[in-house]
Amino acid sequence: MKTFLQMKFVLALLLGCGGLCGWAHAEMRLTLLKEEALTAVFHAEAETLSHEKPLVGTLEITGPATEEVSIPDLRDRFRGFTFVEDFSAGRTEVAGKARARWRFRLTPGAEGPWSLRPFVVTIKNTRTGALTQKLTALVEFPAPPPLAIATGAIEAELEPEWVAPGWRTIGSWVLITGGIIGALAALWPLMRRIRRTLHERTLSPEARAKLELDRLLAENLLAQGQFKRFYYGLTGVVRRYFERGYALRATRQTTQEFLAAIAADARVSAEERAALAQFLTAADAIKFAGIDATVAEAEAATRHVTTLLQEAAAHRLQAETAQGQ
Repeated sequence: MKTFLQMKFVLALLLGCGGLCGWAHAEMRLTLLKEEALTAVFHAEAETLSHEKPLVGTLEITGPATEEVSIPDLRDRFRGFTFVEDFSAGRTEVAGKARARWRFRLTPGAEGPWSLRPFVVTIKNTRTGALTQKLTALVEFPAPPPLAIATGAIEAELEPEWVAPGWRTIGSWVLITGGIIGALAALWPLMRRIRRTLHERTLSPEARAKLELDRLLAENLLAQGQFKRFYYGLTGVVRRYFERGYALRATRQTTQEFLAAIAADARVSAEERAALAQFLTAADAIKFAGIDATVAEAEAATRHVTTLLQEAAAHRLQAETAQGQ
């Protein structure tokens, strides 16, 4: 009876050892290429893929010792995986056979299929130097267990919470606001000038000439004794009016050229041409000949220009109306 129990214990121990050994050696083994002289196998210790840990596998290619094998970069051949690393594990020769190994570390993705697409194995005969190539088969890895589906309500209620800004943030806001206000204050005169210029360009030649004359008188140049500068401004008002109203190059012509151009325009009467010539000649004498002027003469010249512009405007409008009819 004792011997029988001992035999039963030994048998159970052997069976358990065999089961443990079988479990320990259970692995994933995928055949990529199988020929009489050449085989390629990918194997890993895990039987199936897992989303919880990476797959560490070995690619083994076995062939005659007289042949050397090489493989391309397999980064784009593995599908469904994130490539972590790979390296060559060396080459060994036993009994006329050579075995080359490459190790791979892969992270399975959430969705399949998980496969190793075909690639070319290059074989070189070390004696003759001849090269041959073999194409591997498409192999698919065993699918991993499905991911667990999350159930239940959200553990935390996410609500917005006011966080007071720091002093650095407040200082930045103050600097930015001050910079914007300073920039607007610096640009305000320029914006007003641009707006005024755009408004003036929409006025008629007569209205614009009156505006320029009022602006010249507002400078109060006569009280300051700046007669030469005053006459420059006064002749400029007249020339710009005729340039805008009569399409002449008055501001870019000499007095003689300007008067000659006016003489050829039928919209200007003989009396207006004579008055314009008298005014421009007297103004040129003050601007260029160094002749002194008085306040009374300057005020008379201003009244003369005002009358001249009014009469020229009336005659121009009458001439253009008659020409239109």
